[in-house]
Amino acid sequence: MNDFVREGKGLFLAFPIKFTGSVVFLSLGQHALLFLCFSALVALDVLSRWLAISAEMLRKEGRRGPTLFALARGIPRARRLGLIKSSVMKERGASKLMMYAFCVFAAAAADAMLSISGNPSGMVPLVVSYLTSTEALSVVENLSEAGLSSMKRLLEQLKGVRK
Repeated sequence: MNDFVREGKGLFLAFPIKFTGSVVFLSLGQHALLFLCFSALVALDVLSRWLAISAEMLRKEGRRGPTLFALARGIPRARRLGLIKSSVMKERGASKLMMYAFCVFAAAAADAMLSISGNPSGMVPLVVSYLTSTEALSVVENLSEAGLSSMKRLLEQLKGVRK
């Protein structure tokens, strides 16, 4: 019984901090999910870039049409050769995420101002749609550059739609 009372007291220690943290998390949950999704897209972009660099390295060595698995296996060697620099990729990825956050926050501020003034708003969906489609297109371009033929066809179709 003493253990039960002691654990109960432990739950209520720093209750205001825990409660405040929960409220903040719940109110920002959608934004946190959006940031997580942008982070995943940036990580996919970085990985697809590494695959493209690995493909270029393998082509220079005379290997034609390497598989996705072979491209992935070539990434550590490309890093050792200095073709892939993690510090540069980390800096670009972090910069990209900060830029995305600024753009979305600016769009949210614009939406708030438009809404307060009684005008229709829609900046956040527009900005998020643009940023996500641009990032997804970058992944497809990198995979196409890596030599994956299905991505080349998809890229041609996507760019054909844009014309």
